[in-house]
Amino acid sequence: MGNFPPWLTGVLAGLASAILYAAASGGATPAIILAYIAPLPIFIAGLGWGTVMALIAGGTGLVVMSVVAGLSSGVVYFAVVALAPIWLVRLALLSRAVGGRGASAAARAARAREAHHRAVADGSRDGPPDDVAPPEVEWYPPGMLVVWTTAIAASLLVISILSMATTEDGLRGAVVQMLNTGIVDTGELRRMLDAQGLDVSPSVFLEMVAAYLPAMAGSMWLVMTLANMAIAQLIVARSGNALRPTPVFSRITYPQAFLVVFPVSLVLGFLPGELGFAGLSLSALLFVPYFLLGLATIHAISRRWQARTAILIGFYLILVLFGSPVVLVGILGLVEAWMGLRARYADPSQGPD
Repeated sequence: MGNFPPWLTGVLAGLASAILYAAASGGATPAIILAYIAPLPIFIAGLGWGTVMALIAGGTGLVVMSVVAGLSSGVVYFAVVALAPIWLVRLALLSRAVGGRGASAAARAARAREAHHRAVADGSRDGPPDDVAPPEVEWYPPGMLVVWTTAIAASLLVISILSMATTEDGLRGAVVQMLNTGIVDTGELRRMLDAQGLDVSPSVFLEMVAAYLPAMAGSMWLVMTLANMAIAQLIVARSGNALRPTPVFSRITYPQAFLVVFPVSLVLGFLPGELGFAGLSLSALLFVPYFLLGLATIHAISRRWQARTAILIGFYLILVLFGSPVVLVGILGLVEAWMGLRARYADPSQGPD
């Protein structure tokens, strides 16, 4: 790239991310999607040029948002948009030689080259290193990336609930007040309910929405963060800049300890007060990884099917148009996590997706 300095990649990525986030701050509903794709440039910089570039991108975005909208906005941007991509990029780029422990495969290769150069310099070895097969490299598991992303989303959700715990009606009350200011005061919600023939008061309807909105927001953040990471990996892989191979989606697995968290949060949801609200919200959020596991199971098992591509296209169309099958796919993921359906019914002779 000529005299193009490497750090400029991070700066430009951070600038692009900050512009996307700032454009979404106007409050217009269509612009909100820009906030969800704001991490994408940071992921691209990190997965294509390393963790340092992701850190530079996040720092640049922090500075830009602090200058444009104030320090508090910059801190919020860094916490919500930049921090997760930086950490996830660092994890995604971890690797090791199969059977080895400690340093990554890249570090081992670098040490081997240095040892060879020293051997050539002291005369104990002459010429280039022998042609030997490179060690098989094991990269950080994609399932663990999903687990970490879920943990970050759950932490943000719990922090939001705890920060409002001392206020009247907690986070739900704050959400109802926010919705009241923007909807009920103008009569828009009342007209919408009447048009749908729903015999429910606006206040009751808003309380129902407030009970699910935090979990919906956290779930959307989780899905979009993973989507941004996947899109970034696709971009850098297609451009030849990927630092790691693209993970095989149909092979994701979760550690056994993670499988206990969902039922525990579900039990907490039956408790009264804010603890029960936190439990229900976490249950909804923790259902997302199982939905992804259900999709992975369908992709793995469907390798045996005739006209597989057409069937999967139809399946995703139904999923988008109706939405309710999401629950069934999540349940399939729960069954897979405990019973291992892919090991029983997937065809191992078929290649990865």
